[in-house]
Amino acid sequence: MCCAPTGMEPSLPTVFPTLQHVDGVWLVRLERNGKVQEYRCATEGQARALALVLAPRPAAVH
Repeated sequence: MCCAPTGMEPSLPTVFPTLQHVDGVWLVRLERNGKVQEYRCATEGQARALALVLAPRPAAVH
C-alpha cells in the first residue's frame, strides 16, 4: 500500500544501517537525505550498538 507523498510523510522508504567488515575495521553505513554517512568502529559490538542507535524509530501507534 503506497500513496502519494505529502508534506508530513517521508517521500523515500526507510533505510536501515548496514554493517560491513573491511580490513579489520567495522563500517556502519546509512543513507539519509540522499547522502551516505559512514562510521568506523573497532569492534563488531560497537558497530552493532551504533547501528541500533542510528536505526529509524518505528512509527508511534495511536
